[in-house]
Amino acid sequence: MVLHPNKPTSDYGLLTREALLELLEQKDAELRDKDAELRDKDAELRDKDAELRDKDVELRDKDVELRDKDVELRDKDAELAKKSLRILELERMVYGRRSEKCLPQDASQWTGTLFDDQWAEEGSLAQVEVLPIVKDIQQQADQRRKQDKSERRSRKGTSYAAYVPKDIERQVEEIYPEGYDPERMVIIGHDTSEHLCLRPSSFYVRVEKRMVCRLKDAKPTDASVDIMEAPLRKQAVDCYADASLLAGIITAKFASHLPEYRQCARWKEQGINIPTSTVGGWVHSVADVLYPLYRLQVKQILQSPYLQIDETSVQVADRRGKTRKGYLWGVRDAMHSRGTFFHWKEGSRSGAVPDELLKGYHGAIQSDGYEAYSRFENRPGIVLLGCMAHVRRKFEPLAGHDDRARHILQTIATLYQLEENLRHSCATPQEIEQQRKEKAYPILKYLEAYMRDVHRQYTPGEPMEKAIRYAFAVWIRLSRYVQDGHFNIDNNLMEQAIRPVALGRKNYLFSGNNEGAQNNAIFYTFMACCRQAGVEPCTWLREVLSKPLIDMTEQKLIQMLPMNFKQ
Repeated sequence: MVLHPNKPTSDYGLLTREALLELLEQKDAELRDKDAELRDKDAELRDKDAELRDKDVELRDKDVELRDKDVELRDKDAELAKKSLRILELERMVYGRRSEKCLPQDASQWTGTLFDDQWAEEGSLAQVEVLPIVKDIQQQADQRRKQDKSERRSRKGTSYAAYVPKDIERQVEEIYPEGYDPERMVIIGHDTSEHLCLRPSSFYVRVEKRMVCRLKDAKPTDASVDIMEAPLRKQAVDCYADASLLAGIITAKFASHLPEYRQCARWKEQGINIPTSTVGGWVHSVADVLYPLYRLQVKQILQSPYLQIDETSVQVADRRGKTRKGYLWGVRDAMHSRGTFFHWKEGSRSGAVPDELLKGYHGAIQSDGYEAYSRFENRPGIVLLGCMAHVRRKFEPLAGHDDRARHILQTIATLYQLEENLRHSCATPQEIEQQRKEKAYPILKYLEAYMRDVHRQYTPGEPMEKAIRYAFAVWIRLSRYVQDGHFNIDNNLMEQAIRPVALGRKNYLFSGNNEGAQNNAIFYTFMACCRQAGVEPCTWLREVLSKPLIDMTEQKLIQMLPMNFKQ
């Protein structure tokens, strides 16, 4: 009998016992097959679950790896951005036309760029060319030093009498031995010793009696009688202080750096008790009467075709309880030695100050690397020069522990040796220009290439990198001094003229207001001009202040300037 698994249940009652058992066995085998199939599928699912877990772990590892790469890429992006900013900064800081960023092989031309591909080749060639030039300069410097040493007179054994003028007043005191009797003794010789003495300064009052007179035979009651009176002697400042005292006060403060209150304290020792406020009023009055002379001095200096300019800080106490920093600008005639003037514009250090000061100027301007001067770089009629001393100072602190900085300093020193050799030989401006183009210019070219190569070895922000970056910013300006024998290699003479201002501010500390700072600019101008003209400041001031300046013509005032003053 054939059994049908799908046969309805109602038919199961018709089955025999054997057929029913066979049917149950078929069902049991079928269920066992399905159970085995389910177990296989369950094992397959477990395998897939394990595979998915492995892939999940792999994805997590890849996610971590991607995060690390993302951080690395961000760091590289930041580094690239920093380098891009550095390149842009260098391009901005290297002033001048795009064709004037690198020194050419020929000193009479100015082409190239700081980023030319020919740098390495130029640097190696420049080094080969420079070695014999440096050796020649150093040999000349050695010969000059030996000659100076042989010609220099030794002070050893020099008498003190050589330090004082021959016509100095001498008071001779004869000292006789104890027991000397002129009736019984005769002088057979003498021993002499000298001592330099100081007579303290003294005050006196000059009284002017202007006599009034008439003819002897004239009647006092006669209205037609001619009365004669000596004219009043006018001085520049109408006050109790004489021109000699005013000159002494101003010279003591602005040449010897002695504030008014210290001068008044010294006068009290001699019985002169003048309030400091009174002395301050006299000083302000002197500044007022000297102002027309000051304007003429400024005008004379600005006519020079070659100026040196710098600025220095001054404290101004025009705020309650505190001071503010202002800046005093100095301008020096570096061509005709007409002097130096100082300018105060409410303490501002902005570029508007030199703009206003040098408006319409045509000529050469030498300065440090302060960015306010860069506005003159491409201005028609102006040649902007740099200061080698400022570049040198950037490397000087680094030379003790950096061989490259030491080498740069030694190369710069060779340039200064050449300048000293030319000065010692009394070379003309034309000879100086020729020597600079033949010797100094190749050294500058080599130094430029050397610094460019060295700069790659330092990271941004390092002291050496900053020093080289500063040099790049002003390198074209620096190198222009080779084009004219009248130009100086640095701005040191201007800085020397400014030094008295720095010494003064350490003593009187600050100016009371803008007016006081402007007065200081006037006085420092004439102190500097007197020094440059070889005139004693107190003598010049005494002579000038003894005259009625307000009544003098411009031509006469010009003759009173230190450069025209004859003692």
